[in-house]
Amino acid sequence: MVGVFADIVVVDYDGNLFDACSYAATAAVLKSKMPKWEIKDDVPTLVEGAESDLPTTTIPVSITMGKIGNHIIVDPNADEWASMDSRITITTDSNGNIVALQKGGDGGFTVDEIVKCGDLSIKAGAKIRETLKQAGEGSQ
Repeated sequence: MVGVFADIVVVDYDGNLFDACSYAATAAVLKSKMPKWEIKDDVPTLVEGAESDLPTTTIPVSITMGKIGNHIIVDPNADEWASMDSRITITTDSNGNIVALQKGGDGGFTVDEIVKCGDLSIKAGAKIRETLKQAGEGSQ
C-alpha cells in the first residue's frame, strides 16, 4: 500500500482556496513517481533506476459555488467570498459521480439550487479534469 501526503503553502489569495489547493494536490499526485517494485521469489524487490506512476483509480475535482441572494456563483473570488450567504463545494470522480459535498456559511440552499449546483459541478469538473490529466502527462 502506498501512502501519499501533500503539504500546501499558499503564497497568494483571491478567494476559493478549497478548489485551488485541491487542484494543486491532484496535479502533484498525477505528476509524482515512485520506485518500481517487482515480486521475485515471493519477495518484493526494488528495480534499480526504474520508476512508476502513483497508483490512482480516479481524478477527484471539487467545484465551489457561493450563493449571494438568489444567485449562484461558481469559483467565487475574494470579494464574492466576503459577500456570500452560503457556500457549497461538490466533488466528482472521473465517472461524474458526486463523491463529496460540504456546505458552509449561515445561509441555505433550496433543493433545486442543490440540484443545479450538482449539475454545474459535474459539467465543470469534467473540463477541469481534462486539464489536470494534461498537466499530469506533461514533462517533469
